[in-house]
Amino acid sequence: MSAPMSAHVSETSAQETLASQYDREEPVFSVSEYARIMHEHTKAQLSIATNSARRRSQTSPSSTASDGTSSVGATPE
Repeated sequence: MSAPMSAHVSETSAQETLASQYDREEPVFSVSEYARIMHEHTKAQLSIATNSARRRSQTSPSSTASDGTSSVGATPE
């Protein structure tokens, strides 16, 4: 089993990573590339979450009340 990752990244480490992955001489290109990468990552995360929610709603009998109405978000009486 691998060691847990640290939630804290040193400023020097972040700067080194940024410098090694993005061209400081072409900041507009670097920002565009970063935005594209983050957009793809966000789309993938949304797809995973959507598929997971669909699976849960198909197999969860507790998500609907006995009269067929949804109980999601309902407040207990």
